[in-house]
Amino acid sequence: MKKMTWLAFAVGVGAVTLSGTTVHAAQADLNVTPVQAASQRDKSESFFDLVLQPNQSENLSVKLQNTTKKDMVVDAQAAPASTSNSGIVQYDNQAKLDPSLVYNVNKLVQAPDKITIPAGQTVTYTAKLTMPGATLPGMVSGALIFEPETGEKATTGQGSMGIVNKFQYTVGILARNENRTWEPDLTFAGVATKNEAGTTNIAIKMRNTTSTYLNQLAVEATVTKDGKTYARKQRDMQMAPNSNFSYLVPLKENATAGKYTVKATAYYVKDSAGQYQDGTGQRYRYKKTYTNDVALTSQQAKKLNADIKQAAGGVPTSIIAGILVIVVLVAAVFGMICLMMKRRKRADNRMADLEAELAKLKANQK
Repeated sequence: MKKMTWLAFAVGVGAVTLSGTTVHAAQADLNVTPVQAASQRDKSESFFDLVLQPNQSENLSVKLQNTTKKDMVVDAQAAPASTSNSGIVQYDNQAKLDPSLVYNVNKLVQAPDKITIPAGQTVTYTAKLTMPGATLPGMVSGALIFEPETGEKATTGQGSMGIVNKFQYTVGILARNENRTWEPDLTFAGVATKNEAGTTNIAIKMRNTTSTYLNQLAVEATVTKDGKTYARKQRDMQMAPNSNFSYLVPLKENATAGKYTVKATAYYVKDSAGQYQDGTGQRYRYKKTYTNDVALTSQQAKKLNADIKQAAGGVPTSIIAGILVIVVLVAAVFGMICLMMKRRKRADNRMADLEAELAKLKANQK
């Protein structure tokens, strides 16, 4: 799905630095402009960054402009912030949420799920955010998502991949009880194998169990097996509050049975006076290290490799073997049928010859 994101989160530890501008997309013919709320924390910002008391409510209004000559139907929803395996904050109601997330924005926001905008007109969409009754230990984070209905359907057939272009407009929401920030905390939560992007990966699960953003995350990881080392480094990642993701180290070849040893170092929150320094010389305020093993059986390795081959368009060996067995059985049955038909034809010919001889004998007797 193509996405046009109106707002990208970049929340600093000392200050919230979200930024954004009005969306103008010719492809979707929709302009989206948030209306500043009364409880806005910073009046100069153009996204929802609110300070509200427990149980307090606030209306979140967004102007939606239809620049076309036809009426437009727009689907709308509120979604929580989570973290993708690329280390990027995303807003998706289908994402698997971390168990530490207590307050889901989707449950705190009441809003219409559809709105019709007359041709060439601007309408105001209003959602209502109600804060939890308990005092928050941080912030709740999510977004309002707007997606114009295109009326198109995915088509399939020769030369077609069944793709329909869609555009989403995302207006971020941050809400807290106090005008302050909190310290993030990263934890490692185990390792596993995962097939993704056409290869087998060692997946290192990372969790941000705090109700604040974890910023400027850098990870240096190695995976070693039988003296061979696989490595990956990634910087400037970000984790949403109370979220997790899997940091993937690709093996770039077929998985084999045995023990893989994983070592990872994570740095986060850049700080020129920080006491921790990564391999590039960049200094950070926080650092975490992790070591663990993951073992693969022959059967597990075989399945991972077969799944990769199948995803790439190949056919697993087990399926090929099954097809060959079926072909052999069909050929055997067909051969038996042909043999039986041949024998029957011979018997029929012999019977015809006998009948002819009998007819000849009868004729001679007369």
